[in-house]
Amino acid sequence: MQFAVTEPIASASVPISEDSLTVFHITHWKAGSQWIHRMFHHWCYERMVLPQVDQSQFLIEPIIPGKIYPTVYVTKEQFDSVAIPENHRRFVVIRDLRDTLVSLVFSVLFSHKPEDSRPQDIEEFRSRFRIEDIEDAMLHLMNDLLVKCAVIQQSWAEAGEPHIKYRDLLTNDMALLTDLFTQQIPLGIPRERIEQVILENRFEKLSGGRSRGEEDILAHERKGIAGDWRNHFTPRVTREFHRMYGDLLIMAGFEANDDWTQEFS
Repeated sequence: MQFAVTEPIASASVPISEDSLTVFHITHWKAGSQWIHRMFHHWCYERMVLPQVDQSQFLIEPIIPGKIYPTVYVTKEQFDSVAIPENHRRFVVIRDLRDTLVSLVFSVLFSHKPEDSRPQDIEEFRSRFRIEDIEDAMLHLMNDLLVKCAVIQQSWAEAGEPHIKYRDLLTNDMALLTDLFTQQIPLGIPRERIEQVILENRFEKLSGGRSRGEEDILAHERKGIAGDWRNHFTPRVTREFHRMYGDLLIMAGFEANDDWTQEFS
């Protein structure tokens, strides 16, 4: 199954009042979740329900009608298990799992704050791997944290859920996000304010002036491009990744076939 739709389409199309609209940002780790969270913070902080590491704000606590839930890391099955207000809309953002893997490696090795997860996991990983061990680190995370990202992505892909690709946001954030939050999921915020916050939260601003592609491995905003996986995949990593996630790449619309593996064979 492939997605024919890559534009941001909400889960409902009936016009509803912005004041009563409950909004869910569904995604997985390393797919721009903190970027979008930061923009919501500027647009409508008073309506936000802040995310918790264990997702208890969504999975355990009652959903509050009219609130905005950013950075919800859940599968379609988990979403459907929660009592959701009738007047709601959701949007799903996914990222190429190859780029997700590379981003995970650099984040866990260098930029991730231990207090944002279980500190012992970060410390153990950093004591085991160094930058020169990146191939082994990628193989390790491919069978660990990336599995959690893949499970979320696959559940929404199998359901045929329309989605936004993170790579499209990198190149077309203004058009996609402005349309999303003024037309499809109206936040009740002037278009000018929507656009201003998008501009203020672009990579160049958050990285202190670095251009996209200019890397700082110690920064959360490390490189800001799509396709960086090609700079880090090896034949060994490619074989294992293809075995575990090759079908999902096609299902989610990131590849049409398995030809991508040939450049590493």
